[in-house]
Amino acid sequence: MNMQRTRRIVTSEKIVDDLLKKIESLKYMPGELISEGDLCAAYDTTRHTVRGALAVLKERGFVDVFPQRGTFVSLIDLDFINDVLYLREAIEQETVRRIIEKGSNEKLIKDLRACLAKQKAIKDYKADPNAFYKLDDEFHNLLLAAVGRPHLPNLYEDAFMHVRRWRNMEVGTLERIGDLPKEHEMIIEAIEKEDIVTARDVINHHIDSVGRYGNEMKKKYPEFFI
Repeated sequence: MNMQRTRRIVTSEKIVDDLLKKIESLKYMPGELISEGDLCAAYDTTRHTVRGALAVLKERGFVDVFPQRGTFVSLIDLDFINDVLYLREAIEQETVRRIIEKGSNEKLIKDLRACLAKQKAIKDYKADPNAFYKLDDEFHNLLLAAVGRPHLPNLYEDAFMHVRRWRNMEVGTLERIGDLPKEHEMIIEAIEKEDIVTARDVINHHIDSVGRYGNEMKKKYPEFFI
């Protein structure tokens, strides 16, 4: 009988997907060394497969490769994060303007409040942050769908993975996650009152986390940032 262990087939794509989740969720911290040997053992695969996955992550900006030193999780580039958030803020401010000018938003407000109720029902945001983040995405996607742009986030999905890594750090460190439902409430109220100016101001406050917390975080954790 052949007792030789059969190696399970793991593709580079699956390794990329798994490592992206771990980098985004900070299971791999910025600047952390990623050992090819450890990855081969963890995924029970070859160095060729692992190197293919790391090459993809390098091209997408999630790891840096230094000859004779190794592969490291990329540091957080707040200038880049700020650019992505600026783009998102501009999109959502224009979205809310169109929503308010269009009027007849009773169904949208009902859906937004239902989503907000689910957010508030989470007893401990930090115990299960992913549950909240899914609802946060749902809230913002409802706004985009209301103006016929539900697929717009797909255009900047890769860039927004970098933003989510920053979000996981600033929210988790500054205890900010509990404030996010309150800010969603303010957005809903501005739509109800058809107050475009307030809606734009609230969205700026809600999204501009780098402007609010970037310097503080870099001073506190300089090893994680460029």
